[in-house]
Amino acid sequence: MLNNDISVIIPVYNGENTIKETIESVLKQTFTNFELIIINADSTDKTLSIISQIKDERVKVFSYPKANVAVNRNRGFKHATGEYITFLDADDLWTEDKLTAQYQALQSNPQAGVAYSW
Repeated sequence: MLNNDISVIIPVYNGENTIKETIESVLKQTFTNFELIIINADSTDKTLSIISQIKDERVKVFSYPKANVAVNRNRGFKHATGEYITFLDADDLWTEDKLTAQYQALQSNPQAGVAYSW
């Protein structure tokens, strides 16, 4: 098992229009020691087909019955191996330095329990 510093969790339900760009924004991070956990909530569109075309060993996909986003984030949390956990919605994008900046902030401030940004 890989030792990842960060586990990124993306819950998705019928996200065919946005999921590819969302995943790519994670995979393009300057910080690379992460796993990307995608929780598919019983999508009925092409979401799984789109995800399956992405070939990166950091991407892990788990499918579950449809549930709300909080339940699906918790499902992802159960699969996470990272020291830190971060969540991303299936229709959002990250700048390339997001994980680097937040990881450095947490490492520089060990008393902090959370790092966030706009």
